[in-house]
Amino acid sequence: MSLDRQKEEEYFKRLQQGDIRSFEYFFKEYTDLLYAYALGFVKEREPAEDIIQDTFVYFWNNRERIRYTGSVYAYLQTSVRNACINYREHEKVEHRYEQEILHTEEEAFDWQEVESVKEMRQKLLDAIDRLPEKCRQIFMMSCVDGLKYREIASRMDISENTVKTQIKLAYKKLREDINISGEDLSIFIILLLL
Repeated sequence: MSLDRQKEEEYFKRLQQGDIRSFEYFFKEYTDLLYAYALGFVKEREPAEDIIQDTFVYFWNNRERIRYTGSVYAYLQTSVRNACINYREHEKVEHRYEQEILHTEEEAFDWQEVESVKEMRQKLLDAIDRLPEKCRQIFMMSCVDGLKYREIASRMDISENTVKTQIKLAYKKLREDINISGEDLSIFIILLLL
């Protein structure tokens, strides 16, 4: 085993025990490389910075459970790549809904009425607040944070099926609560992020 690999493993063991200096070592060692990598994916500074920050926050918060093969850098790079892919997918969805808003001729909801849009947005926020705690948390992680079902399942220590069930339940409750079509509800959820 090379000296660098040995050193990295020692730092990682100490990190898992809560040693902040070991965390700082990885942060200083890999931030610039990971940032350049993320920037190549997302093409914008701010999202790339956010992705790196989120990756390191996750790395610290989940240090005791993290297992990796190869190197810590390879683990972090994979985490960054997955976050970039999620970001790009989220951007595509947002763009698609924006196009729908602009080009749909017949809408059940009057998108031209600014006050109506503001009012409905507030109704949606209130309805989300009224969801059961676990259901609301899972819904926000999926629809607002853009996490995949398996990531939510891993973070909350539940099955992917439970995640799917809770998200379906959230959509059903929200549609009933604010009396809106599924299509319009999806568009409003995107508007929450704008």
